[in-house]
Amino acid sequence: MAKKITGPQILTANRLSDGMVVFLSADGTWRASIDAADVARTEDSASALEARAATFVQTNEIVDPYLIAVEETDTGAVPVAFRERRRIAGPSVQAAFNGQSNGSLAFAG
Repeated sequence: MAKKITGPQILTANRLSDGMVVFLSADGTWRASIDAADVARTEDSASALEARAATFVQTNEIVDPYLIAVEETDTGAVPVAFRERRRIAGPSVQAAFNGQSNGSLAFAG
């Protein structure tokens, strides 16, 4: 299940209670901050992260956990892929236009 490690990777998912992007931390909890993410540097440690996430999937706490490549910088881990950097930044549509604030669809066409 683990990807072949070509560099450091972290495990991300979405929390089911609110859809928030979360990262598996070293203490085994899911955190909204990438700074708390547990970094895998080997195939074995990547497999261990995925195995820990499986329990949270079974208890419906998170959905779709997967590894993402990161670059370790002086200020912390930064996702390599643009898609993952965009996910961390949050929605790219203002709440007034996406209908999320009142639970209804903004456009039901």
